[in-house]
Formats: sequence, structure tokens, C-alpha cells
Amino acid sequence: MKRRRGRATRFSWAPYVLIAPGYVAFLGLILVPLAYSIYLSFFNASFNLSAKSFVGLGQYFLLFDDPVFQQALLNTFRYVIIVVPAAIVISLGLALMMERFGPRLQGLFRGAFYLPTVAGGVILSIVWIWLFNPTYGLLNYGLGRLGIKPVLWLAEASTSYISVCIVMLTYTIGQPIILFLSGLAGIPQDILDAATVDGVNAWQRIFLIKVPCIRPVMLFVLATLTIQIFQSWETVFMLTQGGPNNSSTSLVFLIYQTAFISSRFGKAAAIGVVLTTIIMIVTMFQIRLWKEQE
Repeated sequence: MKRRRGRATRFSWAPYVLIAPGYVAFLGLILVPLAYSIYLSFFNASFNLSAKSFVGLGQYFLLFDDPVFQQALLNTFRYVIIVVPAAIVISLGLALMMERFGPRLQGLFRGAFYLPTVAGGVILSIVWIWLFNPTYGLLNYGLGRLGIKPVLWLAEASTSYISVCIVMLTYTIGQPIILFLSGLAGIPQDILDAATVDGVNAWQRIFLIKVPCIRPVMLFVLATLTIQIFQSWETVFMLTQGGPNNSSTSLVFLIYQTAFISSRFGKAAAIGVVLTTIIMIVTMFQIRLWKEQE
């Protein structure tokens, strides 16, 4: 008995060896760069990182006085406020429609809607550049058939921002559709049968039963979409380069411009720290608010 008990409690390195690669990757690719970015944000550093001068919090004070940063911050929050709710409503509506389909047809639509997510923002932006073209683009061709003058989708401040939001929507609704379908499939059938017996109509069935039952899925989708849109930059880079007049610049695109075009790595690091802090605060607020509502 003592020998068996000793073998059962013997220390083993195997579990730690198996999980070590994930922790090493997290340490080397996320934690260390984040710590170095925080450190670098207190310096006025150019392309030559070895020659940098300590400025403390002065980098942040100058940052919030910068009108370009203020515009990029405002644009980023607008992206989140517009794209995230629209993506959730559209993907949930499509999931509720696809729920009625058979397994084969549902699998076909799953693949069709998830394909843009796999393709990514760069490839979709290339396709949309052709669609937005003011001369031979498909959108202006359709407007011309209706007797409407061509629109400069990406060259005017009033339309460039909306154009970027539309492209973001095309590759952000695929994953939520898959998750919502999985959540809807997990609702117990006896609850739905009881609601039918009680005379619940179709709309009440959706808003009083199905939506509350998939609240955890909606929280996950809300948090991940918020983080994704806060970090989006490839669409802005491909479509508008932040223009015209910084009307579509996002914070991540501003980081790219500041670091790799202006060679101001200290300022870029400060923008990254501000963005990381904003994402953490917004995500924690979403989780807390959702739990209080539950």
C-alpha cells in the first residue's frame, strides 16, 4: 500500500513539459514585447533605438495634445460603435435564419459566410477597391443604372469612413455566425416545446428564450469583436491610407505610420500602450455589465 501511494504522489515533469511551449510563446511574443513597449514609451526614440532620451510621461502629454492622435482615437471608437453592433445583429439574424435549414444546406452556408474570415482583410480589401472604383467599379455602375451620379467612395471624407466599415463587416460576421449557430443548437428542446405549448409566438421565442439562452456566446462574440475592431488596420491601409485628411485613420494604422514612416518609435510605443489600456478597460466593462444584467 505504501508503495502504491508513493507512486501515485510521485512528481512528474511531463505535464509541465507539454504546456511549456505555449507559455514560452506567450512570454516571448506577447509579455516581453508589451513590457518593452511600456519601457520604450518613456523615451524619445528614433530609428536608432540605442540613441534615445528619457522624457517620462511627457510623451503621453504630447500625445493627447496631438490633433492627429485625437482624430485617430475618435475614428477607432466610431469603428467599434458602428461595426461591432452591426456585426452582432447581422450575424445573429443570419444564424436564426440558417437554424431552420437542414445539415447539408446549413453546412454550405457556414462555409460561404466563413470564407471571407479565412481570406482576411487584405484580400477582401483588394476586391472592394475594384468595387469602389469611381470609374469602372460595380457600385457606381449600379448607381448609374439608377440615374445616380458616381460616388467617390474612398476619396471623400463623408464616404471613406463608411466604406471602411462596410469592408470590415464582410470579414467579421463569419465567425459569429458559426458561434451563434452552435449556441442555438445547444438550447434544450424541452424549453422550446414548453414555450410552444404556452402559446409563445415567433418573436417572443427569439427574444425571450433563444437570445437569453445564448448570452455567454454573445458575451464572447462581443468581447472578441471589440478587440478585433480596435486592432484593425489592414483595411485602412489597403483602402484609404488613413485619408482623406485622416478621416479614416485608426490607432493601429497611426502606430504603423508613426513607427515605420516617421521613425518615432517612442511615440508609437506610447500609442500602443494607450490602445492596450483602452481595450482592457472596455473589455472588463463589457464583462462586468453583462454579469450584472444576468
